[in-house]
Amino acid sequence: MLAVLGYVATDTYHFPFDIAPGVACAYVPSGVAAINAIPALGWAKMFFVIGAVDYYGYLGRFDRGMPDLGEKVEERKLQELQHGRLALLAVLELLRHDSQNLMQPGFDGLDNLITGLPFIYK
Repeated sequence: MLAVLGYVATDTYHFPFDIAPGVACAYVPSGVAAINAIPALGWAKMFFVIGAVDYYGYLGRFDRGMPDLGEKVEERKLQELQHGRLALLAVLELLRHDSQNLMQPGFDGLDNLITGLPFIYK
């Protein structure tokens, strides 16, 4: 689900630090084009940061604010699974659209990834 958010957010915002020495995040293109634009050191940095957060649990477990679901636990697990499947389809469509636009620019007459929200690009 975060992949969809991250894919759309990079179309409008870039972090103010260097992904690798001499390569600012602001100069990395969005979407599929970023794969070739990020050097190996940048990929290694992302790999190790994500691995450290996952292994050491830096994000933690937040018991405060967690709802007491009681009997609804199974229903909520099913909803989470369904939302994850929908997000998977959404990110695959974003990747397909972006990949096709790289191969044949302007194939659909649209220059932006998010066409339903024109105020984002003003």
